[in-house]
Amino acid sequence: MLPEPTTAESKQTSDTNPEPNTHPHQTKYIFAGYKEWITRYQLALANRFRRIKDWRFTQWAQQYNPSQWCYFIAFSLMMYAGFFSVENWDSVIAVIAFVGLVRELLNIFHKVWETTLGKSVTLIMYASTANLALAFAAMKINLITGVEPMPFVFTLGFTTLILMPFWIALSSVVMFSFGLILANLWLLIRLPLKLFGIQLKVHWEDKKHALLTMFMRIILIPFVLFNMLSIMAPYISKPLEGNTFGLTIGSIERPGFVEENRTPEHSEEAGADALMLETEDAEALKARALLIDNAIAMFIYYMEAYPYSACQKTSNQRSVILDDFSVLLISKNPEAKNGYDYVVQKCEPRYPK
Repeated sequence: MLPEPTTAESKQTSDTNPEPNTHPHQTKYIFAGYKEWITRYQLALANRFRRIKDWRFTQWAQQYNPSQWCYFIAFSLMMYAGFFSVENWDSVIAVIAFVGLVRELLNIFHKVWETTLGKSVTLIMYASTANLALAFAAMKINLITGVEPMPFVFTLGFTTLILMPFWIALSSVVMFSFGLILANLWLLIRLPLKLFGIQLKVHWEDKKHALLTMFMRIILIPFVLFNMLSIMAPYISKPLEGNTFGLTIGSIERPGFVEENRTPEHSEEAGADALMLETEDAEALKARALLIDNAIAMFIYYMEAYPYSACQKTSNQRSVILDDFSVLLISKNPEAKNGYDYVVQKCEPRYPK
């Protein structure tokens, strides 16, 4: 048998290898206390939410769906801005109404997608829109560079991404216009049928004040459409040169109303103010359109064109091979339209001497 350690040796051993003070049972009690505290906190929150649900205001608010609340808020803000001449609220009102309309469109899309015919129509529309988006992006590249867009593979995808707000706004305009027409037709059909005792629902989801909500929906849809057109304006402000279809937003002639007690001085001042506003809007629109073109041109220069090429070029130029005999040379020029010069020339091979 081995000799038992002495008191000094056992003390030295305990000093070198101290036992931990925390025992497993103590850790278990700590976690149990935290768990009990979390459970009490959850019960307190549940009781508080239950009391909130019992409020009269909460019970009244639950009678309306989220889309109705969006319409109520947007319409109230519109009336307030109209009566008190509050400016710069148009975007906020349009966004709130847009949220309510998109929610209803998503519900319709889910119902249509559940059917085989709906899936077929949706896929056909998606393919058509994608093809049109690629064609529009290719035309945009051609207008910037002056050459065919086939070599610009990466820029074609980037331009499609840049133009995505235009296509989202365009699809929203089409859907909202279609919804506006259907809403008016539904009201016109419902009123005569009601005279014969045939009751039809104004809306499939609205359970209370459905008719009032439908009128607000009809008023807010054109407002949202107008703001959508302002988003689309930078993309379609210039005609597509060299094409038979040119998308432009022209000046809309306003009807001439008879004005009383208007002196020539007042008319000249009003005309000058209107001209100044139109000029400022045109300049802002032009700046936004130029920003989009500059972004595409910058992507072409830095990501699509290469600093080294098999064709002869200067050090400040980047090249894009067009075919076996031609090369596109791009160089920076602050005075150019989009900040770059595009020159097509014959590819002279850079053979070693």
